[in-house]
Amino acid sequence: SSQNTRRQHHATPIMSLSCLSTIEPFSLHFEGHCTYDEFLTRLEIELERESPTCPHTATQELLYLLDITSEDDAKTQIESSCQFALDNQKEMPWEDVTKNYNVDQPLFDSIYYDGGGYWNEYYETNVDNRVPYVPNKPAQVLRADGSRIDDVYEAYAEEMKIEYADVMVDNFADCPIRAAMCCFSSDRQANDNNGNCATPYDTKCVNADPADNTDLCYVDMSRSKSSPSTDGGFALYPGDNVDGEGPIHCHGLAWPENPQDPESRYKGNNLFFVSMYDHLYTRGYVRNVPGAPKCGCLDRMPVVSRSDCTEVDVTELWVASYDEEKSSFTLDLDPENGVSIQFNACRGKGRNNDLEAYYHRLQIEGRASAEELAEVRQTLVGNNNCQRKIDEFVVTQGFEKV
Repeated sequence: SSQNTRRQHHATPIMSLSCLSTIEPFSLHFEGHCTYDEFLTRLEIELERESPTCPHTATQELLYLLDITSEDDAKTQIESSCQFALDNQKEMPWEDVTKNYNVDQPLFDSIYYDGGGYWNEYYETNVDNRVPYVPNKPAQVLRADGSRIDDVYEAYAEEMKIEYADVMVDNFADCPIRAAMCCFSSDRQANDNNGNCATPYDTKCVNADPADNTDLCYVDMSRSKSSPSTDGGFALYPGDNVDGEGPIHCHGLAWPENPQDPESRYKGNNLFFVSMYDHLYTRGYVRNVPGAPKCGCLDRMPVVSRSDCTEVDVTELWVASYDEEKSSFTLDLDPENGVSIQFNACRGKGRNNDLEAYYHRLQIEGRASAEELAEVRQTLVGNNNCQRKIDEFVVTQGFEKV
């Protein structure tokens, strides 16, 4: 125990053997992960900068600073401080994202992710009986109705952790393969270079389509109990695009097994970006495929050929502050510039911007299992494989192909 490894203070306390303790109080800044190894590397740099003639190693310096003799104890202290910082990281509660929970619409988010509610169902209009009627101004303008999304993106999404939506939306609870996807069937916003909604809205945006990026194979309604208001049945979509279901746009995200991985910790930010900022607010993509949720855990979604994909690239700036009186370091994210998040197209195995290829990369890197990748491929079945998957599926439903 640390009791046994703590030296008795004689005439020369351990502290006086330290090369850095005279520069008090001091802090070390470093980018990356909060781990013992990364912290020690930073301490080594500090030792070379501040005390190039120091006779001992960074590890020995740390033992002097912490007033202990065991490197295992030092490692435990540093990693406990890192873990405490991660466990207590400031985050935006999911209910603050749309804020509709607080204005007597507790189901707003759940309905939105199922594909309903006014964000999905309205489009900009100039009809005479529009509400509210303001002369010469259209009603139901997405940029106005969804302005909260832009506020969250600009003020929080790139620099503060956002809680994951599973706390309020069942569609995202307990995702067994740690992947989620949205599939949009309609476009409600013109002049954004995405989808075919055009002006005038009342004639050219009524049943507008998103840009097609996938082939919808089938919907197994037993996969998601809540969304289609039915607990069974299925819909088959042979053919593609004009010969099949029409344009459908799917986009998803995935995160590794390790809950401390930044991709896991900031999955709430990624979900907000994909489902609200990038697709609703920026592109105007809305509505679900009938019988399925608009967004949810991957295993609850329609079976499709492929999906686009966004990953978060996170830079964290850590500060290790030394307290000479307590002979200890406290590690935490820098209060001003601690978190910087970029949302980028996934870099995957052999292909970018592809959810299945990204998951394949996670599996190669040991961040997901081969079994999980096989599960992902039950929903993302690959190009030109829809008909074969439909034929296999109908057999499981007790039908025979003749």
